[in-house]
Amino acid sequence: MTPKILPVHLSRTAYVYLRQSTPGQVRENVESTARQYALADRAKGLGWQADQVKVLDGDLGKSGKTAEGRDDFHRLCAAVGLGEVGAVFALEASRLSRSQADWHRLLDLCAWTHTLMIDHDGIYDPNDFNDRVLLGFKGTFSHTELHAMRMRLHGARRSKARRGEYRSRPPTGYVHDEGGLALDPDEGVVAAVRQVFTLFRSLGSAYAVARHFAARGLRFPARTWLGGNAFGPLEWRVLQAGRVLQILQSPVYTGAYTYGRRPLRPVVQDGKLVGARSVLLPRAEWEVDLPDAHPAYVTHEEYKENQRLLTMNRTVVETGARQGRPRGGSALLQGLVLCGRCGRRMQVKYRAEVGGTSVYVCPQRGVDIKPSGNAMCWSTPGAQIDTAVEHHVLAQLTEDNLDLSLEVLHQLQSDAGEAEHQWQLRLERARQDAGRAERQYQLVEPENRLVGRTLERRWEEKLAELADVQARYDEEHRQPRLTLSAEERERILSLAQDLPAVWQSATTTQEDRKELLGLLIQQVALVPEDLPRRQTRVRILWHTGATTEVLVDRPENHDLFRTPPDCIQIIRELMPTHTDAQIAAELTERRLLTGRRKPWTALAVCTARHQHDLTRYKRKDRGSQCRQMRADGRYPTRAVAALLGVDRSTVLYWCQTGLLPGVRDPDSGTWWFHLPPELAEKLRNRPRIDRRRRQPAPVSPRVQDEVQCE
Repeated sequence: MTPKILPVHLSRTAYVYLRQSTPGQVRENVESTARQYALADRAKGLGWQADQVKVLDGDLGKSGKTAEGRDDFHRLCAAVGLGEVGAVFALEASRLSRSQADWHRLLDLCAWTHTLMIDHDGIYDPNDFNDRVLLGFKGTFSHTELHAMRMRLHGARRSKARRGEYRSRPPTGYVHDEGGLALDPDEGVVAAVRQVFTLFRSLGSAYAVARHFAARGLRFPARTWLGGNAFGPLEWRVLQAGRVLQILQSPVYTGAYTYGRRPLRPVVQDGKLVGARSVLLPRAEWEVDLPDAHPAYVTHEEYKENQRLLTMNRTVVETGARQGRPRGGSALLQGLVLCGRCGRRMQVKYRAEVGGTSVYVCPQRGVDIKPSGNAMCWSTPGAQIDTAVEHHVLAQLTEDNLDLSLEVLHQLQSDAGEAEHQWQLRLERARQDAGRAERQYQLVEPENRLVGRTLERRWEEKLAELADVQARYDEEHRQPRLTLSAEERERILSLAQDLPAVWQSATTTQEDRKELLGLLIQQVALVPEDLPRRQTRVRILWHTGATTEVLVDRPENHDLFRTPPDCIQIIRELMPTHTDAQIAAELTERRLLTGRRKPWTALAVCTARHQHDLTRYKRKDRGSQCRQMRADGRYPTRAVAALLGVDRSTVLYWCQTGLLPGVRDPDSGTWWFHLPPELAEKLRNRPRIDRRRRQPAPVSPRVQDEVQCE
């Protein structure tokens, strides 16, 4: 036993730590693993009992450049910190850690708890100055060795990448050959990739491309790269929008060889390194960018235009400088409106209390503070502005500057041709797979029934797939195909020149109108004006650089809830002969809405009548009510209530309790009362009972003396 190993060390546990960087090293470098396990025998030879030796081999196959993910290393540090370890055995310092920070942290723990460190060279006491210096040098050398190995490996890879010879996983549509990347030999794969770029140019959205594939039952290819020139079987899967974005954003499809687009950057949380994250760098900072290195699917200009469209399609923006894709809301100028006060892009809000009508809002902070505390620049209803811009744009587009007919015909025929080509390739591939399965079945020996049954089942599966593809192809062809006759061509030519008819057509969606405006208009600035009257100045900037202005009346908030005049006119006409419920049904049938953009009801009709003084019956004054006295001197209920200054319910209550005698007309059901002056005076002075408070209410003021009616 050496002088450095004391009884206090032998009374504790000896930990043997094993580590190798990768699973491949564990499989191939078995001798290194055996040498590390042999350290347990050395611990026994130095005086530790067999039950005092603990082997930690859970970190085999894990890198030592960081302590993250190495559970056994953390377990070792915890045991050392608790003073449970007498000595730490490792083949060399690089096995414990390649990081100087982790290495020196372990050294500090060993020094505080008087724990020895033992490798194949000797025994070290971290509290001894010379041993501490030597251990520090070994940790530095281990870190330097890792840096040197990484520099050699990464340097060789970068050197090959600068020549365009470093091979990584090729994107869909490419394979590796002797000279670099080449187009996939499968014609269907190439056609599918080209269709993605073609559809994006026409649809303008990655999600629209994915929906186009899904609606027509088309699939997209996927190959598993096995390294070098080896690929797994070709699979056809459902095309997702994320896959479309990867294809559109990859510069490889322009024929460029790139390296270093997405380097890894460390991620630090709470002062600790938790991993690495790839970061997309600007093109000027890429390590390697070799244009025209292999065949291209799109040109560099088309790639830049695709990136511009993808950037404009983003809905979450920082500065509001992007237009975004057209959506299904009613706001026609979505993404085009700028505030004429502060210059920021205005947002679109929809008011649920007004039937979801649109409002253009500028949420600029600090410009105008409302009494409610909400900071906002200004806002304006969008319906009037949308209508004014729509009329102005349609008036500016004439037959001289509009030529859309040939482009429409070409686009329709191109879409039909692409879909037909994809279906033909899919049928050809299914027939080829079924033929291959049939040939494999025919070549098997008849007595080899085990293999024969498997091949027969596979052949039947391929035949079923072929029948399914054929059935879906026939189903597609049973739908109306794009075959334009001479008459239909003339109709398209004339319709393209009649843009207002196309704009107002029921088949034209709000998204189509917004997309058309986006092709014509670059920006629309709204400037509020209050003098000489409340208006909004609409300044339109066309893509040609020209600007035009339109003035639109800006309504007050109460104008938004006002009942439309045409509805009031219909209520006035139908009121003498229809009930409120019948009038509401008639307004609903004519597709008219209330001032709050809600369906009409009987209560809404009644409210509108009272607001516009459209009552069915005229109220009679008290004099006329008093003159309703019958020949026998009796008054009706309404007249008695007016004379006594009470409600009709009070008069009927007095009748029921016997205070006011009355008779009822059997024909009309009207009550008639005899009201002599003495009884009238008695009832006027009678205390009133407030039923809510259950206390005597003050006597109501007297009305005029009873009018003697003739």
